[in-house]
Amino acid sequence: MSAVLPRSGVVLGVASLVLSEGMTPEHGREVVRAAVEAGAAAIDTARAYATVDDDAAGERLAATAREIDPSIPLITKAGHYRIGTAAWDADGSADRLRKDALRSREVFGAPPSLLLLHRADRVDDVLASLRVLAELREEGVVEAIGLSNASVELLEAAAGVATIDAVQNRLGLGVDPIDEYRFCREQGIDFLAYAPFGGPRAAPLATRIPHVAALAMAREASIHRLALAAMIDALPGLWPVIGPTRVESVRDSAAATHEIVDDELRTAFRDDLRSRGVDL
Repeated sequence: MSAVLPRSGVVLGVASLVLSEGMTPEHGREVVRAAVEAGAAAIDTARAYATVDDDAAGERLAATAREIDPSIPLITKAGHYRIGTAAWDADGSADRLRKDALRSREVFGAPPSLLLLHRADRVDDVLASLRVLAELREEGVVEAIGLSNASVELLEAAAGVATIDAVQNRLGLGVDPIDEYRFCREQGIDFLAYAPFGGPRAAPLATRIPHVAALAMAREASIHRLALAAMIDALPGLWPVIGPTRVESVRDSAAATHEIVDDELRTAFRDDLRSRGVDL
């Protein structure tokens, strides 16, 4: 297991708890508390998860997890920030990344467990940005560093610049390829898979993994919990990043860590992904 994420399981992402309509700080804290109590492996946030009135809304919410478990890793992302009611911008400059990192450390009251360059796909010189992140790690401003939204080609180039501790990319079951995960696995880099259920525009999960869905019905379990359990089992070194807004949903998903994965579930999961062109 990695030094960044000392145990397997799911990671709670707080973006929806900040950016979705109707969310309140009080409700966000309830969901975070439920996630920690259910055994979430870490809390994921970002400088971009801000409100118009509070540039650190998402990080403040993530930090409440340590009121329950002082050791839980806090992951944040820099270089992407809110500039208006419905507008964001990306900036991977040294000044911006250092400013973001110091602000994150201030809000957390300790160095972030992991700092990621949020929009590696929108930064002009990612390798220069990575050098800055490496300096911040060396100075102890952050504990570990990585990239988010990075292609295999970019990760290959980055390998010659600095040691990357983790990558966070989208990996929806039956939607996205697993090339970046495979690269990270080969290199010993932790992989955080956001939108594991495919996101709001994807076809229903049950139609993409029907064998797992049938098992869930037979076992009177949620398809989401079984899918996450199978994903963690089949893809070592991967942590799904979930973003539920309901206490009941986060409890159910976080319980995937304790779900027994037997050969029947492994086969169902493997066959479902293979039918979608993803061979484990």
